[in-house]
Amino acid sequence: LPSAEELARLLFQTVYLGSENSSAATRSRSSALAAEIGASHLDVRIDTVVAAVVAFFTSVTMKTPKFKVDGGSNVENLALQNIQARIRMVLSFVLAQLMPWVRGRGGFLLVLGSANVDEGLRGYM
Repeated sequence: LPSAEELARLLFQTVYLGSENSSAATRSRSSALAAEIGASHLDVRIDTVVAAVVAFFTSVTMKTPKFKVDGGSNVENLALQNIQARIRMVLSFVLAQLMPWVRGRGGFLLVLGSANVDEGLRGYM
């Protein structure tokens, strides 16, 4: 019979999907939580995927959206934030489907996302 730690490592895969806009504090909390519950943990940057989506949009429209702090409008700002949120969702499901295969096992993982009320109120969920 596996120990509680071994069982948690087999059952739980946590993933921090950070970007250039993510804080070191959030990243640290993610890693600490994974360690506390004994989960296998990945710390992944999503910037290249976000950049690819923005590059696709730019190739179609010949316009490049900017964050508000960089001179963009509210519409651009919200769109760029939503791209990050949706990329996190897609990558979560890709990892849930393929991490068991990576580990040499069958099946798939259940995705449990974390979000906050502020994201819900702003329409990111």
